Amino acid sequence: MSSARLISLIAAWRENRLTVDEAVELNRLLRANEDARRAFRAEAEMHGLLHCAATAVAMANASELAAGTKPIGRAEGFTGWLKRNLLVATAAGLCVGIGSASAAWAIAQRPPIEAQARGIPLADPGFETSRGRVTSGFPYGPGAWSGDEAEAVERSDLPSAEGTRALRFLKAEIDARLARPPLSCDVFQLVDLRAFSSFIKAGEEATLELSADFLDTRAEPGPTARFSVAIMLFAGDPTEIHRNWPEALDDVLGAGQHHHDSSHGPTGKWHRLMARCLLPAGADFALIRLSAAHFGPVPFEFGRQFADNVKLTLKTQPHLNVRVAAAP
Repeated sequence: MSSARLISLIAAWRENRLTVDEAVELNRLLRANEDARRAFRAEAEMHGLLHCAATAVAMANASELAAGTKPIGRAEGFTGWLKRNLLVATAAGLCVGIGSASAAWAIAQRPPIEAQARGIPLADPGFETSRGRVTSGFPYGPGAWSGDEAEAVERSDLPSAEGTRALRFLKAEIDARLARPPLSCDVFQLVDLRAFSSFIKAGEEATLELSADFLDTRAEPGPTARFSVAIMLFAGDPTEIHRNWPEALDDVLGAGQHHHDSSHGPTGKWHRLMARCLLPAGADFALIRLSAAHFGPVPFEFGRQFADNVKLTLKTQPHLNVRVAAAP
């Protein structure tokens, strides 16, 4: 593993500029290397990505169950070196290259391949059938939105020509199980994936893409609001995860997230976010999350932030081979 390459990939993840191939590369590094998982987790924590922390930990833990390893709180040695260098690079605004060690991970060159896409049905993806507040608390099973205080409301400036309603984020609620102050308004849905395993052929690689549109209607600049979408994959019965949340994050099989920071929003300016996640064998269900979160020392006022047009797509293509390439 090239430490400089890992720094570059984690920095790209943090800044929302990972390409599809780089996301594949980072996920494989996290699955294969315990030091990489520890460094990724430490990076998310040390840079104050509080709203993304659960997803970051999920990504870092993605293969620890299978590997039989146990997460540790503060890594030493290589991880300590990595954390210091990430902080220095970020503070200086540096762009870290991939070549400072003997080898670097690279995706093998291949002819362009068009992925096959198939939509996965969600419950009320445009919030057209919801009325009033979504169900309170963590979901007990697939088929409905639930979470913190949020409601489906009428809007005339939707990102899609279809429908008349959107989700409005109203309040960040305290979850004593997470042992943290109320930082984000999170709305969840569980999605059963077992019926879609038959669409993935032998020798194919499958990816899930979760997308949603977000709107900030504050007219004047103010405290930063962080919008995000996240997807996490698990094995087992989706009706049981609520009994072991958030501890179930230790058993995650894969995860992805994408965020956008906003201080205010021109009228009608929706932002589309898309999170990608490799779909490993054995993943039975997905937990998807839409969020608006405080991100900064000054909180903002909820009620002017919206989400709509949620889509989950399964994409398949021939398996991507990975090779080890000599560093320049």
